[in-house]
Amino acid sequence: MEKIRTGYIIKGYQLKEMIGAGGFATVYRAETIEPFPLYNSVIAVKVLHPRRFEKDQIKRFLKEGKIAKSLEHPNVVRVFDVFEYNGNFFILMEFIDIDLSKAIRTNKEIFDEKNIIDIITKAAKGISYIHQNGIIHKDINPSNILISFSLEKVKITDFGLAKTGRILFNKSEYKGGTEGFVAPEIFKGKPTTEKSDIYSFGKTIEKIYKDLNFPIPEKIKNIIKIATDPIPENRFESMEGIIYILENRKIE
Repeated sequence: MEKIRTGYIIKGYQLKEMIGAGGFATVYRAETIEPFPLYNSVIAVKVLHPRRFEKDQIKRFLKEGKIAKSLEHPNVVRVFDVFEYNGNFFILMEFIDIDLSKAIRTNKEIFDEKNIIDIITKAAKGISYIHQNGIIHKDINPSNILISFSLEKVKITDFGLAKTGRILFNKSEYKGGTEGFVAPEIFKGKPTTEKSDIYSFGKTIEKIYKDLNFPIPEKIKNIIKIATDPIPENRFESMEGIIYILENRKIE
């Protein structure tokens, strides 16, 4: 098994700098070394950590890639391929400049009160599409929304916890998710549904405004209030309700 590091070449792409790392995988920006690249000239390459080479972790990684590869929407990160090579496991996907959480910390000047609404709307459409395909993301938060510096591209990413099927039961105590964004019913071992993602999205909107120190418009406050109701039945029936308010009602 080869050690994966900067300079490694896979499918005609050379790994450049590391752009993300966690306890499960590392993500690199990679550039083509071929005149006619398989995919885009620049892509992102996600590599499973060798210390995660247990059977269930490998299965989870491959499942993440396969779920994401099945999706094609302007507001969902495109996965080109998922595979094993020489004992390592890879997901090749489109490269997007930065995640929203990091952008807010390091590039606040690119945001204003108008384009934040546009970002939220595009993210909502990505989540809606995911749900329409029978997938629950289970980890919606600002770090899993990628944006281009131009703000033209807004895409949902990271399907490491995603599940297919509209209702999921936790057989054991809560695992996974990002603190501060997880719906309360998940901690109680109750069904995980699309409404759990809606809760997380409401908390995501709230976090975005808080970190940017922008005043929250009344219509957005109303979205947050309904989306983050502790009782799932009191939340929006679907992401379409949120999208409708964002697109059809004046935000002020």
